Amino acid sequence: MGLFLALLLAQSNIPNKVIVIEPQQPDPTSTRAMAHQPPTYPIFAKVDGLLPELVKAGSLSSGLCFRTSLQNGSKVIASKKFDNSGEGMKGKGQLLLPQGKFQQVLMKRLASFGDKVEIRLGSSVVATTPSANSVHVDITTTSPSSLQLGSESIQALYLIDASGAQSVIRKHLGISLEGETLDAQLVATDLYFDFHAHGFYDANFIIDPDSYGLIGRISPKNGSEPMLWRVSYGVPVGVPEEEIKENMDEKLRVMLPNGGRNEQGEIVYKVVRVAPYKAHQRLAPKLYHHSPRTCLIGDAAHLTNPYAGLGLASGMADAASLSDVLVRILSGQASNDETLLSAWSEARRRKFLDVIDKPSRMAYKRVKADVSSDDKLQDMLTKDPLVAALKNGMPVQPPSLETKGEELEGW
Repeated sequence: MGLFLALLLAQSNIPNKVIVIEPQQPDPTSTRAMAHQPPTYPIFAKVDGLLPELVKAGSLSSGLCFRTSLQNGSKVIASKKFDNSGEGMKGKGQLLLPQGKFQQVLMKRLASFGDKVEIRLGSSVVATTPSANSVHVDITTTSPSSLQLGSESIQALYLIDASGAQSVIRKHLGISLEGETLDAQLVATDLYFDFHAHGFYDANFIIDPDSYGLIGRISPKNGSEPMLWRVSYGVPVGVPEEEIKENMDEKLRVMLPNGGRNEQGEIVYKVVRVAPYKAHQRLAPKLYHHSPRTCLIGDAAHLTNPYAGLGLASGMADAASLSDVLVRILSGQASNDETLLSAWSEARRRKFLDVIDKPSRMAYKRVKADVSSDDKLQDMLTKDPLVAALKNGMPVQPPSLETKGEELEGW
């Protein structure tokens, strides 16, 4: 989302140069974030021609479903198929575009702005110092072998921290993310396996107290190349990474049809990435800090579990709304700069609590539900309006992720 914010600022009429500090060149094979939800489409459309370019670089999901675990028959509880034909994006499925390819598209766009955008590859922020009407940003520049080559201090009007959950900037400012860590580790595995041959949708939420998870397509069919899929599942908190990898086949046996084996009992899946991580529901006490003049967006500002698909989407909404605010300020049109940034901070916090946090907690609780009998399944449908609506063919429309700058105090 940092690159997206830089792109929004670069295309505006502000006279300021935008400096992008990136530790490394985007890795086209990176799949850490893989899906963009439809509520982000109007956000991407703020950059002319970007959305079609992203769709061309990735693919659109053909459908999603909630289903029982293999142990309970892998029965589809509720589903929706998407018609991805025709013009426009209304009614179309999620955009499946791995993080590395997404970043590549944005970097290429930024490079087209010439002197208005300066991209510092191989650089990292190590400290910040407040000044009267600016912020001093100390950076180090490293070589690919991580040997320090030099350091520099940049004087900027504002610093935007989009460096993720392990943000050095946030920690340097002494800011903690308030909230909780969920009661299980999640393990994201990327693997090659033909789920479509077993009747799976492009996105499958597996509901089970133990064998819960998400099975989602990452890459499309490309000639003879197999599709890459994400299989995410939960393990108890505290299990070390070595043990997770040792027991991976045991977990995949209960997630993959036929245990991931052929008729001869041979493994027919190929794992290319295993990434255990802790799932959180956390939020910074404020997203704008006057001293130094720093804004937090995305995972640097808030964390959520992946089962509602709102982590990346909320970060993009942060970036879009902050770009409107900064353009207003830097073009000299804001009635009060500090009031506007503080109002933006509180509006984004409120949006996270109301629109991101609550549905994400519900989504996590949903996949861990017990639907092992018809009575238990009916009980879930009675208590879960989202799944019940999807089953009845009337999907619930999510509230807007966006914040309108003109509605903020100080605008």
